[in-house]
Amino acid sequence: MSENKTNLQWCRLITPFILAGGKSQRMGTSKSFVKLGSQPLIEIVIQKVTDFFHKQPVLITNQFADYRYLGCDMVGDIIQGKGPLGGIQAGLIKSVTPYIFVFACDMPFIDKTLVHYMLNRLGREDILIPRYGTRMEPLHAIYSKRCLPAITAHLDNDRRSVQSFFDEVNVVYIDQAEMNRLQVPEYCFLNINTREELDNAKAYLDNLRS
Repeated sequence: MSENKTNLQWCRLITPFILAGGKSQRMGTSKSFVKLGSQPLIEIVIQKVTDFFHKQPVLITNQFADYRYLGCDMVGDIIQGKGPLGGIQAGLIKSVTPYIFVFACDMPFIDKTLVHYMLNRLGREDILIPRYGTRMEPLHAIYSKRCLPAITAHLDNDRRSVQSFFDEVNVVYIDQAEMNRLQVPEYCFLNINTREELDNAKAYLDNLRS
């Protein structure tokens, strides 16, 4: 199967979820509504994810009023104040499908080829995640509901790192060699946390358009 054609069976089993950012201390404002070009980051990510999936994306946020204008379904944290891992738990609990594909609102350069490749590559693992060199990308990964017991146990013990439970489930990595073969740019994993990173992203976007 072509890497640019999505396995329709997996599409029916996977719901895309977007972690909508709260107030970022390093950015000084909500990252979701910081503009890259003429659009807020959250709108860029929603548009891309909508293009990639048959199912509409669901937002994970505790600020429903701020995001209602986008017309997306929304879910809030089950356990407050646990960061991205708490958001992943909420997505898995609320999802009507056995898998979710998690995206971050501050990663606007999502690569279509990689997303389709991951959908086609998915087997029976609990997590499918890119690993660029030694750096994992847990907010660009597919999670199974089978992860829920381990995630909940870690949250109950206030262990908030997304990667903290990986040793307890079956994880398969998309390694750098695979991504190099697909010509996936490292920049697709850029997350915008600071004004400097926003400036870098704008420069990269200008370069793409030139």
